This record gives sequence, C-alpha cells and structure tokens, in this order.
Amino acid sequence: MKTLTELTQTGVVIGDGGYLIELERRGYVDSGSGRERVGTGRGSGQFTPEVAIEEPEALRQLHREFLLAGSQVLQALTFFGTREKLGRAGYGSQVEEINAAAVKLAKEVAGDDALVAGSVSRTQLVEREGMESLGRARDHIAEQIRLLKDAGVDFLILETFFHLAEMKVALEAAADSGLPAIATMSFRPLTHHCSDGHTPAECAKVMSDLGAVAVGANCEQDPERMLSVLREMRAATSTPLAAQPAAFRTTSECHSFTRLPEFPDSLEAIQIPRNAFSEFGAIAKNEGVAYAGGCCGCNAAYIRALADAVQAAAAK
Repeated sequence: MKTLTELTQTGVVIGDGGYLIELERRGYVDSGSGRERVGTGRGSGQFTPEVAIEEPEALRQLHREFLLAGSQVLQALTFFGTREKLGRAGYGSQVEEINAAAVKLAKEVAGDDALVAGSVSRTQLVEREGMESLGRARDHIAEQIRLLKDAGVDFLILETFFHLAEMKVALEAAADSGLPAIATMSFRPLTHHCSDGHTPAECAKVMSDLGAVAVGANCEQDPERMLSVLREMRAATSTPLAAQPAAFRTTSECHSFTRLPEFPDSLEAIQIPRNAFSEFGAIAKNEGVAYAGGCCGCNAAYIRALADAVQAAAAK
C-alpha cells in the first residue's frame, strides 16, 4: 500500500464516512440526548466510541462497507477517545483498550487495501472550562496520539476542532509523535469564524505552518456549503486541502447541523441526497482537494458516489 503522501500525488484520496451517527442509527451507540443538553460538551456520554470493545463486529462491518465503497483510508473509531471524554462517559479505565481495539479492527479490515488513520478530536475541555484548560487538553490529546502510534496507525486525522488554539496544541503533539497529520477545523454556528474568532483562511495558514500535510474542514456543513470554506483556505495556503463534509442540510441563519433542532434524534429530516457528494467529487481536484471523505450522516452509499465521481473526473 502506498503512503499518504504517495496517494495524494496521484489524485484525490478517498477517505471513509461517518461512524458514530451511522452506528447510532443501527442501535450500537447512544446519542446522549436522554442525558444531556446535546452540543454543549457538558454531559457525559454523547457519541463515545466504546463500540470498539462492546460491539466489535458492528464496527468491523461498517469498515468493510466503506472499503467496498472505494475508501483508500479507514479511520479507526477513536473519535472522542481521549481520557477526558471517555472518563466522563464512564470508560476512563478503558482508554488504552478502546483505542487499541479500534485500531486493530480497522487494520484487520484494511489489510493491504487501505491505510489506517487515527482519529483525534477535541477534548471538550475548552468548551467546558475555557482557554485555561489548554494545557490539560494537550496532555490528553498527546496521550491518545501515543496510544494510536503504539497501535500502528499510518497517520492522524485531527478533526472537529472548534477552537484553533486547541488545534494548535494537537498539531504540536502530532509533530512530537512523528506521525503525519491531516488537520480539519469545524465551524459553527456560521462558517465565517471558528469558535475563538479566526477565519478559515487564518486557520489554514496556522495549520500549514505547524506542519499539517493537508488542511481543511470537516463536519457541520454539507459539501456545497463547505466549499466556500475550502476556497478561503485555498487562497491562504498551498498545502493540499482535506474535506469531510456532513450529509445534512443547514440553513442560511445557521451553518451548523449540530445547532439545528433536528440534532441528534431527527436528523433524517435534514438528510441530503448522495448526489451532493457526486457533485463535490466531480470538482474536488480542481478545487485543490487532495483528501475527500465524509463525516456525520455519510454512509457507504455516499462514499461510493464520491469515489465514482472522482474517478470519472480523473478519466476526462
């Protein structure tokens, strides 16, 4: 299997889709809506990845579906896998086990056909306690990155960071580990700025300067709305772009599906059709996108549509 760098030099790399919402729809993951005010980071068990040890066959099957759909990268289900988040969900003593199991499952399915990325997300400490918690956030993120490296991931995807400050400490921890890292910010409630006030262009430049092998955006927006964010980033850096849009429609007043009333238990009402990913795949390379996948709501059918469109565009 080629390395990530080698793959990006040959065309648009096809990632995979969203795991936690898809597994919640199948009955294996808890949305947390019965226990907390969702979207605040203040509760305990919203969308955590213990399925890696509790229902491994369900996760293994979803990996298989993405691989068959055309994914060249499988993400280990380690999103929200820091000790901070898992501890609040009641799994603090199983952080090592969950991260190791998630990577092992992804590697088993990937074999020689796909790379395996370790997913690293925000800790939620900054959301809950403010910027004074950045030092502790870095410690938690660095610990998880060490676990992912020990488990044998090929590279990291740093994703769903709302604060550039927390992304910066994550990129520093990634650099310390020696693992290549794709860095993608998430923007809510509007795409104009991240939560600590930086524009997409400013985020892209900082992430590039800190060594990310690709920079971009993930989650919150559908492909069409995310495109404006990517274009701002493209104007600010020559680093390859990465995009993992969500499969949910947003509004002109709120660009973030997790801030809409349909989240998390009525998302079917705002699901977009898979042809939105086909349209995105057809223009991805011309927009400077080197890594394209999906996030929440994006199942294997969406990845198939994306992969087919990328392949068709490359053949022209």
